[in-house]
Amino acid sequence: MRIRDKIKKPQRPVVAYEILPPREKDGTLNSYGEIISSLLSQTHIDAINIPEVLDEGGRGKRPVVNQKRGEPREFGRLLQDIVGVEAIVNRVVVHEPFDVQMKWIEETNKDYEIENLIIVGGESSNVKYPGPSVNEVLKSVSSEYNENGGDIFCGGIAIPSRISESKNLITKSENGSEFFTTQVLYDSSNIIKMIGHYQERCDELNTFPRRLLLSFAPVSSQKNIEFLKWLGVEIPSETERYLQGRPGSMIERSLDVAIEVLNDTLRSITEKNLKVPIGLNVEHIMSYNFQSSVEMLQELARIYREFCIKSKQYS
Repeated sequence: MRIRDKIKKPQRPVVAYEILPPREKDGTLNSYGEIISSLLSQTHIDAINIPEVLDEGGRGKRPVVNQKRGEPREFGRLLQDIVGVEAIVNRVVVHEPFDVQMKWIEETNKDYEIENLIIVGGESSNVKYPGPSVNEVLKSVSSEYNENGGDIFCGGIAIPSRISESKNLITKSENGSEFFTTQVLYDSSNIIKMIGHYQERCDELNTFPRRLLLSFAPVSSQKNIEFLKWLGVEIPSETERYLQGRPGSMIERSLDVAIEVLNDTLRSITEKNLKVPIGLNVEHIMSYNFQSSVEMLQELARIYREFCIKSKQYS
């Protein structure tokens, strides 16, 4: 079953693992294929989510030096061919003109055989970017490209801390986004509010909510925390103090935080009988956190799959 079919079945568990393409200095893309094979041997995943991280001046100085990496769609094609798991490639569309973006999307679909994309916007709504908006691209893909022989399943990004984010989810859905991945979560309050508001808006419009893949990642150092903040991730001050704790315990504590956030969110969905389908997306942030992320994925997936089995509202 394709990832798009799994995503569209609300009660079906959907688990993705997010990984950056390898740095060029680390060797060939094929070497990373072996890493993913190792991941698959340890746990089940439905797709590999490949982000595109670009430096924007508004973020300030990057805490971690940006290394030149392999192209996401090349990495995605390799994973699909060698490892046999579907790729979801992220594309930031605001930095180049509309025609350039649509040509890139067509090449990605036809030449690289990538069928799943997450359309990503700019860092700030106050910046005038040279390229199209997320909704312009989503609409063009769904109403023009796919209707003329294309085959792309589109998703978007959800930022729970953003004001009126549930309204943004509705608009993106109307333009063709079939699912969303959240920003990495270290607190449950905003995601619980967002899911509740999203359900209310969907009920008012008599439409079905799209699946939300909840994102989590382990941290092992203060540098990891600073990098996440640079990416725009919100980490409450009390959570950061807890993560810092005593030396050597940060990875274990970040798993504790992730479990608590996931349990809080799933409990809220159950208690309020919400019909917003949930998925799981785990990432490693830094390559040296890979094994920790696999362990986090295994534990969170166990909790999440049990929720899917027991949940009544999706049937």
